[in-house]
Amino acid sequence: MAVEVGRVVAVYGRSLIRFAALEDKMRLVSKPGVYVKMECEGGSWIYAMVVGFNLLDELYRRSRIVEELEGYGDLRPARNELVATIVGCGDGRSIRRGVPELPRPGQKVYAASSEELARIMGSGDIELGVLSFNREVPFTLSLNMLCSRHFAVLAMTGAGKSNAVAVILASILEKYPYSRMILIDTHNEYVPLARKYSSVRVLTPAGKIARLVEARYGIAPQQLEVPLWTLGLEEVAGMLRLDPSRATKQLMYLRSALQEVRRARYPLASADDPIYYRAEELREAIERQGRGSRYSDRSLDDLLLKLDALLENSDLRYVTRPSRSDELYESCERPEPYRSVAVYTEVYGSLLRPGLSIVALGGLPGDAQASTAATILKSVWRLVTAGVLAGSPIPTLIIVEEAHNYAPQGRWSPAREVLERIAKEGRKFGIGLGVVSQRPRELSQTLLAQCGTLIALRTTNPRDQEYILSSMEDIMREMVEGLSGLSTGEALISGPAAAMPAIVKVHEFYTKYGVALGGKDVNWTEDWSKPPRPVDLTPYLVSEVEEEQRGETRDVGATIERFLH
Repeated sequence: MAVEVGRVVAVYGRSLIRFAALEDKMRLVSKPGVYVKMECEGGSWIYAMVVGFNLLDELYRRSRIVEELEGYGDLRPARNELVATIVGCGDGRSIRRGVPELPRPGQKVYAASSEELARIMGSGDIELGVLSFNREVPFTLSLNMLCSRHFAVLAMTGAGKSNAVAVILASILEKYPYSRMILIDTHNEYVPLARKYSSVRVLTPAGKIARLVEARYGIAPQQLEVPLWTLGLEEVAGMLRLDPSRATKQLMYLRSALQEVRRARYPLASADDPIYYRAEELREAIERQGRGSRYSDRSLDDLLLKLDALLENSDLRYVTRPSRSDELYESCERPEPYRSVAVYTEVYGSLLRPGLSIVALGGLPGDAQASTAATILKSVWRLVTAGVLAGSPIPTLIIVEEAHNYAPQGRWSPAREVLERIAKEGRKFGIGLGVVSQRPRELSQTLLAQCGTLIALRTTNPRDQEYILSSMEDIMREMVEGLSGLSTGEALISGPAAAMPAIVKVHEFYTKYGVALGGKDVNWTEDWSKPPRPVDLTPYLVSEVEEEQRGETRDVGATIERFLH
């Protein structure tokens, strides 16, 4: 039987109610996120979530002087008013958005029971955690709605974003063996997932970055190649650090050179088509842009200098010297454009194998990360949309960590356009998107507005809160203002993937799955209480190190111990 907890006092608009709670029932409703319900016609219930409190001591308010009141300690003349936002209408087993009628002042308010909340909240596909105010009620998300309507995980640093994302990934991997997910891992935080699941692949550029990953996690990553010829004009410009608003002449030279080298193998190619060429051929084509002129062109010279710097950067050999894709191209005997497309499909198609592909980009420069991510995302977009048009859809979920670096608000980035396109059109082609950010106000508002489900952990910056409120639907100001009061690991979750908006205690990933993620805070007290462990830094500071040299004696090596003493 439903427990009465108070009466409706006022109704504001179509979503907020204020109700007076009985003093002896305050313990049932005095926590943010608690659900109450009111009867409506047809035997159904209107559900609302408590989001605010107005608790007054009437005796103190009227007297203003506590000391003059005799027996004050024995009196409890209190007025308990709570504010709740209406979240839907249901029969105790399921719930739907909207309400057929509003509650009326004076109407009885009841507490929603644990049993009916468990039925409603447990109707999804993947379990993310439990309700914060009632740890007996599991909270689940609808996978179809999560992926098809996209989602955003937002929070300040250290609030539990990576933990929440890892729980989502692990839940999907365990329940859906043929899922296809790609994670752009900006700081290599999710690499340990490969220890837990055989279907998780870690891809990173060969050389220094790969050695860092292997040394830190004990996991040998697969070699990532993003060949220069697979990059479009914008991605190449990003690699060369060309500002589209200023370097217009250099972009003109680059476009002409890209068309020339691609059309040398396939006459109908455009500047963006994935037609094979070698990096040296691009340089020669750029040089030819200035021939016939009597005067030196500083724009052209500067463009050549930037290209030379790119070609000489050993950390970017996975772009400029992609040995595997070169071998694949040489071994393919088909005519163009089928030859280039076959290699292109082989290079990027491996990302679409069942399981999770972690593209670990930690350690790369920011512009290289953005161009690499842009190329991978555009390639996945091309392959998946082509599959749909060919009658063979490949549902794929893409998650982007530190998304504000790839799709910044008010600033150009090579990955921004493709991310916004996926957000706006991906649903039609079976591409889901999850964006993760600790700086929501720096994230593209277009991108954030397309994310139907919000998973917001503690966020204290008022500008971030306002940005979230203005960018996302189905979010009330009272909900957003409560984000600063969440504890670590707690999240406000709202949107089509959730049965109802809820404050959820997300499962702790290590406790549930037995694997520690990267990106944890340094234990200062522990590390400052013992001498540093000698580690040879050479393989992690020098991009190319001969294998036989790596085993040499350390008496002349650059070690942390030598550096610190």
